[in-house]
Amino acid sequence: MDWSKTKTIFIVVFLILNIFLLTIFIKKISEPEVLADTSTQQSLESVNITYPDDLTAPKEGMNETDISATSKKFTDGVKESLKNQEVSVLNDNTLYSTLDEPYALGDKLSEDELKEKLRAFLEEYTIDGDQYTFREYNKENLTVSYNQTYNGKPLFHNASAEIVLELNNENEIVSYKQTMMEDIQAFGKVSRVINPLESLQILADSGKIEPDSKVTSFEQGYSTEVPISDSQVLTPTWHYVVEKNEKKQDLYFTAFEGEVIEFSKKEKELLE
Repeated sequence: MDWSKTKTIFIVVFLILNIFLLTIFIKKISEPEVLADTSTQQSLESVNITYPDDLTAPKEGMNETDISATSKKFTDGVKESLKNQEVSVLNDNTLYSTLDEPYALGDKLSEDELKEKLRAFLEEYTIDGDQYTFREYNKENLTVSYNQTYNGKPLFHNASAEIVLELNNENEIVSYKQTMMEDIQAFGKVSRVINPLESLQILADSGKIEPDSKVTSFEQGYSTEVPISDSQVLTPTWHYVVEKNEKKQDLYFTAFEGEVIEFSKKEKELLE
């Protein structure tokens, strides 16, 4: 017997066996999460709640931290950088601008064309307008609102981090107000966030999403309990747009604590 060849064969066999056992181990570790996702999908399907395919795709950065930020204080010197408008600084933290001439948005524009027109306005007339993302167009109040972003993620419904454009009856921008957060950075320990699929299950179980509803879009951002303070801590938050019987609702769900945020109620309380 050639002992050298026999030893080599044993080494190869043991190596293959170790690889096989490692594969089984890794599979067993991942199975609970896979099974949980499968169970959640089946539960949502049983009540006919549908959602975008990419909602179940693996998400990078499922471990997150809160972030901290402070309100930017605008100085009178900022007026020099903003052309073709009369700018006032209110309470240090808010810019209010009246345009020298109304900015026409045009008629019969598609949604994409309108957003592109608005984007051009932000880049030309506001400070760091490219750091804000579209929130809503309120036809009743004749306003268009934008959220400031951090790493591409919106700071939801935050009075200290938004641009609100004011329109006239001719669909022209006539004025706007702007607030901004700065010194934004990670805050606190890294923790696992509740993933989008788990969030939907919690919302469905609590009755926030009714059976036969359709989730049309979702995104991750940040929210805070006290959106008007000079210094804030914001937590990762999921935003879902849900439709049923031609009725649309926006749901905001904190990704650490698993709580629903009623922004409209909070904003009303802050104004009273």
